[in-house]
Amino acid sequence: MDHNYYSRIPIIKLWHLLLVPLQGELTDELAGQLTNEVLEQIHKFGSSGLVIDITGLWLVDSHLCAVLSQLSSAASLMGASTFISGMKPDIALTLETMGVQLKGVSTTLDLEGALERLGVKSPEDDDDADQDDDGPSPGNEASISDFLSAGARAKRATQGDSRNGK
Repeated sequence: MDHNYYSRIPIIKLWHLLLVPLQGELTDELAGQLTNEVLEQIHKFGSSGLVIDITGLWLVDSHLCAVLSQLSSAASLMGASTFISGMKPDIALTLETMGVQLKGVSTTLDLEGALERLGVKSPEDDDDADQDDDGPSPGNEASISDFLSAGARAKRATQGDSRNGK
């Protein structure tokens, strides 16, 4: 296997979405690698949404903004909506002062906001959880509580089998 397969940039597949949490300092080389790897993963999995969480970045400069704009535009051409989440107030103010624009990029305050905009419902919003515990909510939209409920049912079934000697 190619030793470059494992990068320093995690790309997490979550259902039909890709989550990319960025941390520390992102060099120009890593920014280019980010673009290539994310676009390859969108193509490979047919992802319809991309969230780039920049909460953990120490610095966001004009070059990184250009990379994120280019990545967002390319992802959009491939059918994936892109959200950047977690921009800190000082970074937002600096970018605004410098006149840097993130063209074609939607932003949200935090990761939860991005996931909600991409159709993932939070457990608090899932009003069907109490009524229907047999699977995903209507409309084929899975929520976090559906996922957790399915895990709890599987665990109960496994415990029941072990108590019955199966």
